[in-house]
Amino acid sequence: MSLVGSTSSSVTLSSLFISSTDSYVSLEAEEEVSESGRTVQLDWIVGIAMMALSLACAIAYYVILSTIYKDKELSRMPSYRFMFFLGVFDIAQCFPHFVTGIFTVKQTVFYPGLAKAMGVIATPCYVAYAVLTIFLSFNRLIQLSSPTLDKYFFGGNRWMIWIGMAACFWIAFMIALASPWATIRYIPDWYSWDYDYELSGSKYVQKTEMFIEVGGIFVSAFFYSLIIYRLVKTKKRFLISKSYNAEIKVLIQATVITVYCTVLNVLWHNYSWMLPLNLWSYTALNFMWILNSGVYPIIYFIVNKALRDRIGVKRSTTVMGAVSVFQHKTKMERTATPKSSSNGKI
Repeated sequence: MSLVGSTSSSVTLSSLFISSTDSYVSLEAEEEVSESGRTVQLDWIVGIAMMALSLACAIAYYVILSTIYKDKELSRMPSYRFMFFLGVFDIAQCFPHFVTGIFTVKQTVFYPGLAKAMGVIATPCYVAYAVLTIFLSFNRLIQLSSPTLDKYFFGGNRWMIWIGMAACFWIAFMIALASPWATIRYIPDWYSWDYDYELSGSKYVQKTEMFIEVGGIFVSAFFYSLIIYRLVKTKKRFLISKSYNAEIKVLIQATVITVYCTVLNVLWHNYSWMLPLNLWSYTALNFMWILNSGVYPIIYFIVNKALRDRIGVKRSTTVMGAVSVFQHKTKMERTATPKSSSNGKI
C-alpha cells in the first residue's frame, strides 16, 4: 500500500524523507515537523504502539492459521485454503510494521536500503491480500450457487491455480519495488508511507496498486451482493436451517472485512480529498493498515464456531458450527413430504 494523495502532498512528504546517511536536517524540514506537532515523547508512544499492535495481530493470526492448518476437516475446504493463504500474506505485513515502529522511535531508517526492503515486503503482500479477497468472494458465490461449477473451478487441486495467480501479483510488485525505478518507503517524520516520485516508475506502480485495491473491493462487494440475493431467494432449497445460519455467519464475516477494507483503501488513496493533510491523518491511516491484519482473526474468532471449538475456547462434541456445509436438495427430496424431508442427513 501507499499513502498517496495529490501530487503536491506526495512531493511534500517525499521532501521530508531523511536518510541516516545525511549529516544534517534542513531548516525547512525542521519547521514542518515542528508544525505537525511531532515530539520525542510522541515518537516513542506512536512507535511502541505500532510495534505492540503489529505483534498482537501476528500472534492472533498465528493462532487462527495454525488451527486451520492442523485441522484436516477445515484445510480440505477451498474456502479455508483461501483464508489460510490470505492470512499468510496478511501476517507477513506485520514484520515491516513492527520494524517501522522502531524507525519511528529512533526517527531514522538506519540505512536507505532497509527502508526500501520494508516497502518491498509490505506493499506486495497487501496487493496479494487484496487479490485473494476477490478470489475468496468468488469462491463463496460459486460454492453457494452451483456444486457443478464449484467442482469445475475449485475441485481437486484447481484451488492452487488461484493461489498461484495471487502469488504472481505478489512477485510482480516485489520485482517492481525492488528495482531502481520505483520505491515506497516509510517516512518516520510523518509516521507514514509514501512513494518516491523522483523515480520514474513509482507513479505507475502506485496507480496499478490503487486500481487493484480499490477496484478489487468493489468487485468483492458485487459478489457478496449476489450472495445475499442468492441466500434470500433460495433459503428453502437447503436441507436444514443450520446450514443457512452457518452461511449467514460467513457472510457477516466477509461483509465486515469488505467494509473495513473499502474504507481503508478509499481513504488511503484519496486522503487529500477527504482528510486534513496533517500528521494525525497520516498516523490514523497507517494504524488502520496495521489493524487490517487483526480484523480477520477477530471476525474469524467471533463468528466461526468451528474455529472456536478447535482452539478450545468453547468445547463441544459438534464442531461443524460455522463451516459452510450447503447441500442442494435433489429433485426427489424437494418433492418429499415434510416428515420424510426432515430426516435427511447432511
